[in-house]
Amino acid sequence: MFEAYASQLIQAPVDVVWDRVGGFDSLPRWHPGIVSSERVAHPGPGPGPLRRLTTKDGAVYLEARLEHDAHARSYAYAMLEGPLPVRDYQAKLRVTPVTATGQTFVEWSATFAPQPGHADEAEALARKIRDELLAPGLKGLAHTFLPPAPRVPAPEREWRR
Repeated sequence: MFEAYASQLIQAPVDVVWDRVGGFDSLPRWHPGIVSSERVAHPGPGPGPLRRLTTKDGAVYLEARLEHDAHARSYAYAMLEGPLPVRDYQAKLRVTPVTATGQTFVEWSATFAPQPGHADEAEALARKIRDELLAPGLKGLAHTFLPPAPRVPAPEREWRR
């Protein structure tokens, strides 16, 4: 198994951050690369609720929630379908307080095995998942808590007729 991992310090209280990320369908609210998340009907027995994610570049992922723990502020999910040559993909998002500062520490990790024929790409896949999915998502989340940029008044201009 291979692992991709990213973390981010967020300038907001833990409950506020969890409120933003704790919903299984919340990714489009904070992940800059995800344009939509829709619930999908379950075709039969299987893991928890399903979501279909669509990325900015049109890639589609089908994921199943495996666990959700509001008290521990974490959830885990499995990717059932997607464009990456991986299998047994499971990820976990966890939100914890930084008690000394009132900030929040968020970590997002994924484990997977490469599909047959892609074993030599496994390390590159782990970097791709970290650098193109997990880290940009956490950076996008952090940006949603930044104050708006101050408005700079336009310089006064002398109008001529």
